This record gives sequence, structure tokens and C-alpha cells, in this order.
Amino acid sequence: MKIAIFDVSHWHFPLYLAPLRDSGIEVVGISDTASFSGDRFAKELNCKLYDSNEALLQADFDFALVFSRHSDMAALAERLINRGIPFLIEKPCGLDLQEVRRIRKLADQRGVYVSVPFIIRVSDLASRLSPAEGFTPRGFQHFAFRFIVGPVSRYERVGCSWMLDKKHAGGGSLLNVGIHFIDLIASLTESPITQVSAQSRIYRPDVTVDEQTVLTCYNAEGQIAVIETGYLYPSTADDQRDFAFSISHNAAYVRGYADQFYAKKRETNEGVATTVEYNTDAYYPVFLRRSWADLAEGRSPITGLRAAEHALAVIEAAYRSAASGGVPQPVEHDL
Repeated sequence: MKIAIFDVSHWHFPLYLAPLRDSGIEVVGISDTASFSGDRFAKELNCKLYDSNEALLQADFDFALVFSRHSDMAALAERLINRGIPFLIEKPCGLDLQEVRRIRKLADQRGVYVSVPFIIRVSDLASRLSPAEGFTPRGFQHFAFRFIVGPVSRYERVGCSWMLDKKHAGGGSLLNVGIHFIDLIASLTESPITQVSAQSRIYRPDVTVDEQTVLTCYNAEGQIAVIETGYLYPSTADDQRDFAFSISHNAAYVRGYADQFYAKKRETNEGVATTVEYNTDAYYPVFLRRSWADLAEGRSPITGLRAAEHALAVIEAAYRSAASGGVPQPVEHDL
């Protein structure tokens, strides 16, 4: 399979390198509109560095990976869809809900495979919270997730300063990391989020995206979730984030922190702690290989543009709520 990779300076791209070295995979070209990491990755992958996305679009390839600025994603996705080329595109897939909805509808009309790496869907955590483990969708009562990552300066260090500018990024910590938990909650409950309330803060005067957000969600089944995100953790290479959660289900109460998954069953009051891999970086190769396998077998992606559209609808409602001082807002769905 011939692979084209658009905009390799995205901070997630190095997490995908292992699958790109798999047998049968040939990277035919990459682009780097940020002019930050292109030369290094062209040498590492032994491929051509194209001088623009437009030039790379003219190459011969079977599958694409899209890591562009959020403000550039939808236009590039539309070009690929119109050519009938399957691809993986990083969330959020566009600058706003309108853009993501447009490309979702176009992909549906053209029957083009598009996967979106909501990588928690292929994680140990998702497996532990599945119906096979006794966690039925309607049994969930309450979710609370805290995911605090490194400060905004980390994006500047890796050549992605655009992530601090709302006109190119669309949003901040909620959009960038909270989106994964919005998707996870919708997946576990099998119910769309219908109303939200939120509060956000920005700390650096030259930043225009949220550096901290607390979001409360309500879904169609009446289940409640709280998601706290931020660019506030003093991260290092071996200690990147603060992640913790608690989940109430009618079968058990679950808590997680560090590498521990603790479930206390309601029927017996028995608590069991096990070790789980919570480092989300580990799941990007898993997701890409799963995308290729699903495409080869004619299956729909485990998560695609429909999931991205739902998550963006929730996030836009959250930002409206935060702008109004936390007033609850309905979530716009095109079901």
C-alpha cells in the first residue's frame, strides 16, 4: 500500500512511525507546510519531501494520513474524498462543526473510508469498561474524567504554535484532549450528548484558546459526565500528564489513576485493582493498523467522521456555554 502523509510537523505524527515501517507499506511522499520536521522525517522514512500539499496531492498513493492545521483540514479532506482515496485524519477534522459535517456528508455520499483516531476506543480502558466486562450501556450513572497535559509552550517547542491561535486551532484543551472523553462517553453509553454547561479560562495573554475547561454533559438517557481538561501540567518526557477518573455503574464503581484500574462490585462489595496502560500515545500505532485492517476487509472504521461530528457539536455547545458564563446549552445534532 502506497502512503502519502500530509503535514508531518504535527506533534502526534512520530507516534505513527512504527506502522509505517510494516511490511507491505511504502511511504511515497510527505509534506510539511510548517517547514519544521519535514527533512528529518523524509530521511527517516526514505521518501520524497514535497514542497506543498498541492504537489503531494498529485502523487500516486492508495491511502493518506492528514495532520494539517485544523483550519486546513476540511479543504484537504474534501480533495481526497473527491478523488475517492481512503485516509486517516487527526481530530478534530476541521475548524468547526460546519466543516466537519460537510466532509462527513461528502464521504458518505462518495462511500470513501475515513478513520479518525479517537484512540481510547482501542485502549485497555475501553476494553475494561465494555459490556463483555459487565458494563452495559444503560447501567452507567456518572463519569468524571480529569486530563491535564503540558503547558501551551510545548506546542511552540515542536513547531505547532498555530495550536494557540483560535482562528487556526478552533479551540484549546477541551477540543484537543477533552474530545477523546466526549467520544468515549458517547460510545460507552450508546447515547448522544444533548446538553452541556461549561466554564473556561485562558492564562497567557497572547493565547486565544482555552487553557482550562470544566465541562458537564447530559445525554439522551439522562446520564451525567464531568470532563476537566487543561494545559497546566509541568510535563516532562517521562511524566507527561495528570489523568484520573471515576465512573459509577449499577454493576460497579470504578476509579483510575497512574496505572491502576480499581473496580468495586456492588453485588459483593469486593474491590479488585489491576494494572492498565493509560498512556494514550501507545494506541496510535494500534489505531492505524486497525484502520488498514478494516479497510482491507471492507469494514467501516471503528471511529470516523460521524463520531467527530458528534464530538464537535458537543464542544461548540460547550464553548457557547462558557462564553455565556456557564449557561446550559443544547447540542446541535444532525441525526
